[in-house]
Amino acid sequence: MKVLIVEDEILIAEQLQRMLKDIAPQAEVLDVLHSVKTARRWFMQNAEPDLLFMDIQLSDGISFDLFNYFDIKCPIIFATAYDEYAIKTFKVNGIDYLLKPIDEEDLIRALEKFKALKKNTQIPADLLQTLVNHPAQKGKMYKEKLIVQHRNASIPINLSDVTVFYLDQVIYVVTNDGQKYIAEQNTLDEIEDILNPTDFFRAGRRQIINQQAIESYKGDTSGKLFLKLRSTQMPEVEISREKAPVFKRWIDR
Repeated sequence: MKVLIVEDEILIAEQLQRMLKDIAPQAEVLDVLHSVKTARRWFMQNAEPDLLFMDIQLSDGISFDLFNYFDIKCPIIFATAYDEYAIKTFKVNGIDYLLKPIDEEDLIRALEKFKALKKNTQIPADLLQTLVNHPAQKGKMYKEKLIVQHRNASIPINLSDVTVFYLDQVIYVVTNDGQKYIAEQNTLDEIEDILNPTDFFRAGRRQIINQQAIESYKGDTSGKLFLKLRSTQMPEVEISREKAPVFKRWIDR
């Protein structure tokens, strides 16, 4: 059983790992993530775990923001001190929760429910809607424009006009008309953080692509994917075998 923990309180995360080791020694904790940003990056680069433990209120936002990016199908057990309305919703829809501090009997009960549900659990739509509409969730805005460098001047461009960002010592921004600019940001992580992940995909360490720029894609016998882009600057992008399933879920959502 492969387990992922999304929890920004280090002591709670450590307690949960110790309890899992005692109660479910077969559980393998793949990673402990402390923010929405790191969780988003993890799901872009990895297949889903068998079971996900997730806090709701993280240091950089609400973890339900992840469901705007990914169609997460694995069973989820929430560790939360969230309001009573959300807890009642969990009960009605059969998704378990653990109130902090985590009680051992509650954890055993939640794991028993996981065993019964197997991999058929999905996040209820009304619970998602409740938390998406929560005030703390609102206000997450993504940029529509980006300032880039061109001939010793700073100019704004629309992100909808961007085909691909790629790293080659500096970060280049390629637009749909074939122009190439230099981004002000120093890392692709900074770029990724301001982009709407519905529109842009982190193809690897060196590229972020716009969905609208993808003309077609094909696979090979190794499991890799090769994307054909509508770009003269970068006509093809390779997706690794490990990341190919994530890309397919993203493009087909």
